Amino acid sequence: IRAVIRGSAVNHDGRSSVLTAPNGPAQEAVIRDALRDAQIRAADVSFVETHGTGTSLGDPIEVEALDAVYGASPEGANASCVLGAVKTNFGHLEAAAGIAGLIKVVLSLENHEIPRNLNFERLNPQIQLGTGRRLQLATEPRKWPRASQPRFAAVSSFGLGGTNAHVLLEEAPILPRTAEPASPGA
Repeated sequence: IRAVIRGSAVNHDGRSSVLTAPNGPAQEAVIRDALRDAQIRAADVSFVETHGTGTSLGDPIEVEALDAVYGASPEGANASCVLGAVKTNFGHLEAAAGIAGLIKVVLSLENHEIPRNLNFERLNPQIQLGTGRRLQLATEPRKWPRASQPRFAAVSSFGLGGTNAHVLLEEAPILPRTAEPASPGA
């Protein structure tokens, strides 16, 4: 077991004025639906792999939706929720973008580290990551060790036609070791 998919949700932006304009409220709704399906609190999620296309319109809308759900710092919340974007490594993979993000999160859980956003130089001026909020960019690699509570991460992926998806993952359980079977002829 490499990770556990705890929950997911899919919805659609609905009618919009232009194909490339994402719908923030629809993105926020799909995140809340996925959390409900996973039966975990937003405050327990410490890493979100964003869709992060790098567009001047889409990224601020995505970050606003993420901040509305994951940004508050309620009592007992993880200190931060790190935002990553695998697209900073190699660009947009179109239909494979979501699975690339999922693979990155699973590897991050296994390796106990959130990698930095490679090739990231400056934040879109339309994005506001404020003081007192949980969302932070992965500008440097961050250790992500196991703790007394399971680690949770999320993956957002949005289709050009208006489909929104959000998946919640939990670190793999620690399974008890079993004795190796005796080899034949021994």
